[in-house]
Amino acid sequence: MTLFRNTLLFIIAIQVLVMIQLFSIKTWNLAQTFNKISNPLTISFFTPTPPKLTPEEYKFFSTLSSSSTIALEKHDSTLLQKKFFTLGHGHIRKAIKDDVESNAKDLLGTPYVWGATGPNKFDCSGFTQKVFNQAGIQIPRNSRAQAKVGKYIPYKHLRRGDMVFFATNRKTPKRITHVGIYLSNGKFIHASSGGKRVIISSLVNSNYYKNNFVLGRRIIRGHKTKQVPQILSYNTQEKNTVNL
Repeated sequence: MTLFRNTLLFIIAIQVLVMIQLFSIKTWNLAQTFNKISNPLTISFFTPTPPKLTPEEYKFFSTLSSSSTIALEKHDSTLLQKKFFTLGHGHIRKAIKDDVESNAKDLLGTPYVWGATGPNKFDCSGFTQKVFNQAGIQIPRNSRAQAKVGKYIPYKHLRRGDMVFFATNRKTPKRITHVGIYLSNGKFIHASSGGKRVIISSLVNSNYYKNNFVLGRRIIRGHKTKQVPQILSYNTQEKNTVNL
């Protein structure tokens, strides 16, 4: 009787151990299965997905990483971080044009004073320099130097944010003496010596500005806008157009 009882207890103990082992194996398999299922979900829903770069951004960062000779000054790198990472997705140019137009219109009515650079009075080139500086773009101080910055733009291809240059001195035709910022529909904003303040004028309805217009310059051009604008040499067409 004792032998039978001991044998029975031994069999029961073996069964219990087997059940414990089976339970452990099932638990481990369940955990592995859960991990396989949950990990992709974690990656998809909780891991931030890097935003796609626009072609302009990709080109800029590719150039930046592949060339050790590119050196950005501290204020330029700060501007890059503020502008590039917050805008992106193809809205870089539009956002800067919006800034330029808004900054310029905020100064409407500010008195014109020759040689002044602000903040409460401007001459024409002091006004344009201030407006573009506020948008993070550094340009030279006087109108003749500003006329050498960026891409040459003829009258018929002017766009919002372009600088427009005039030769208003009859004694020196084609010599740049005045500058403004093109808005749209033939209108531009400038610090006018005749108007004695910052005003909006028309290139279309004013024979004075239409006849004295010399050239436009575009410096808001994608990723290159983030660096100090390049000073370009004049081609034959430009040399025939303007006397600098």
